[in-house]
Amino acid sequence: MCFSQEGINHECKLCNQMFDSPAKLLCHLIEHSFEGMGGTFKCPVCFTAFVQANKLQQHIFAVHGQEDKIYDCSQCPQKFFFQTELQVIYGFHYQDSIPVLNRLL
Repeated sequence: MCFSQEGINHECKLCNQMFDSPAKLLCHLIEHSFEGMGGTFKCPVCFTAFVQANKLQQHIFAVHGQEDKIYDCSQCPQKFFFQTELQVIYGFHYQDSIPVLNRLL
C-alpha cells in the first residue's frame, strides 16, 4: 500500500481515523473487512478463525505469502488480502487522478 514511515499519521480512507503506523492501519482495515460479522476474523486464504484482528494479521504475515493475495488492483500491479485494502488503494488512484480531471474540464 501507499504508506509512509512509522510515526507519521496514517489515515483510514474509509472512516478518517488516524494511526501512527502502517501496521496499525492495516489491522484497522481488517476490522472494517469484518464489520457486522459477529467479531470473528477469518483468514481469506485458509479460513482459520481468530477473535482479534491483530492475530489474523500476524497469521497472514507468518503463514501466507504475496502469491496468496486474492484481490488484484486493476489500476496497478498491487495485490491484497482484503477488499478494504483494495478500496483504499482505489481511493489513492482516484485522488491522484483528480488534478488530471480538473485540467480536462
